[in-house]
Amino acid sequence: MKTRPRRLARLSGTLLLLTAGLLAMLGAAAIAQTADQNPDPGVKDRKLFDPKRPPELLLSGRIADGFALAAVGDCIIRRPLSQDAGRDPGFAAVLKLLRSADATYGNMEISIVDLRQSRWPPNPGPDDWSMAANPAVAKDLKAMGFSVLSRANNHALDWGSDGMRETSRWLDEAGLIYAGVGVDEGNARAARYFESGKGRVAIVSMASTFTPNTEALTPHAAAPGRPGISALHVKKYVVLPPGAMEQLGRLRSTLYPDEPAPSSGSFTMFDTNFEPGSVYSYRYEVDPIDLSAILKGVRQGRQNADFLIATIHSHQPERSSAADSQTDMLDTPARFLQVLAHSVIDSGADAFMTTGIHHLGPIEVYRGRPIFYGLGNFFWGETDESLTSDVVQQYRETNNSAFEHPERATDTDVSIQQSYPYFAGDIVYQSILAIAQFRQGRLSELRLYPIDLGYGRPLTESGTPRLAGADKAKVILERLQKISAPYGTQIEIQNGVGIIHPAGH
Repeated sequence: MKTRPRRLARLSGTLLLLTAGLLAMLGAAAIAQTADQNPDPGVKDRKLFDPKRPPELLLSGRIADGFALAAVGDCIIRRPLSQDAGRDPGFAAVLKLLRSADATYGNMEISIVDLRQSRWPPNPGPDDWSMAANPAVAKDLKAMGFSVLSRANNHALDWGSDGMRETSRWLDEAGLIYAGVGVDEGNARAARYFESGKGRVAIVSMASTFTPNTEALTPHAAAPGRPGISALHVKKYVVLPPGAMEQLGRLRSTLYPDEPAPSSGSFTMFDTNFEPGSVYSYRYEVDPIDLSAILKGVRQGRQNADFLIATIHSHQPERSSAADSQTDMLDTPARFLQVLAHSVIDSGADAFMTTGIHHLGPIEVYRGRPIFYGLGNFFWGETDESLTSDVVQQYRETNNSAFEHPERATDTDVSIQQSYPYFAGDIVYQSILAIAQFRQGRLSELRLYPIDLGYGRPLTESGTPRLAGADKAKVILERLQKISAPYGTQIEIQNGVGIIHPAGH
């Protein structure tokens, strides 16, 4: 789940006065620059290789023609749901689609822990809380048709490394394949494999947004490794236009008179990196060591499989003051995500999935492979009875203002109230179920089925995916058409379904 925005109270009052007007007028953008990297080692001397198995052949394995991959976004599911399909035709239709594919992918953004038996301490991230799913959810996901899951995200260690291991145990028992977590960095980065009837499918999972100290570590000297997720560290820069940069520079000189002015014009203040630019925006630098390890892992996973899915969990959409509207700010992925997606596909991936922004993002087809820059939500479980005491304390002031008798407010009351307005509105409850078909190793057709998660329904019904009705389907698909067009993607709408036919098919 995307964390709530950090409070501005961390900034000094003086800085807030100088920049508040600018921040309100401008928006944020994520403009990333990263090197074009490919782990292909090249061939220096072909005489040293088996002529029937040159290095380039190791990536040539192809999934069988007609292979179908179903893909959905964030799965925040707290209890079994498949039993509801008998009385919910829209949900039953969704399950039929999930089960029709040769492999079905989703992002598992919740821990599966038995809070009646386990006593793992909660480990929530900043401005967030720990979430727990009933252990029966694992087998239910399998029964729904899921086969491969990504787990590198900011909720993977909500209950510490013990909770991460317990989640793994339940998924293993259910026969589900997952990637992105492990007992150390090597295991977290490694590809995992699903044996489909049309070929071996690998999955690699990473996250650029994660809770501090949950990234897996490799052993070093006498120190052991650390359990956690496969992390892609990114360094954030706040880019300010000339006037704002000059104001902030004068403030810096006042606060730190003994420090010389930086010659580059860039500086760090209040633990934030600032640099000059034409418009207010964000820029991200990808850690080169993480990137190299991830691309190498993609190459190795693809060498040992017929098809590879690469996934990232990222809360970094582009938010630019140059955008025409707030919606445009939400709909543009950070620049580093596109560079990363292309590099990952160049390294052997056959599909690239982005989760974490909790709304739909654009779709691109690159070298005959689909890229999703935001798959949205698929399960959005809101029946929450696992709030911890620190969360209730954290939001005490808000609850005192919201409720006439806050002492009577239940965990569910607190959860729903605190979700507003960040996780409210149709955009959070509208999604897609994508089914990609491949021929000769390349995308031949992509079908996009609009999904309605039932915003405003009772909590036992909201957050469950259903095929959207005609009106909502039109809204979802026309929005996807608009935001995907800048990436050269044309989406046809036929009978309430979006269809992409890549060039050459």
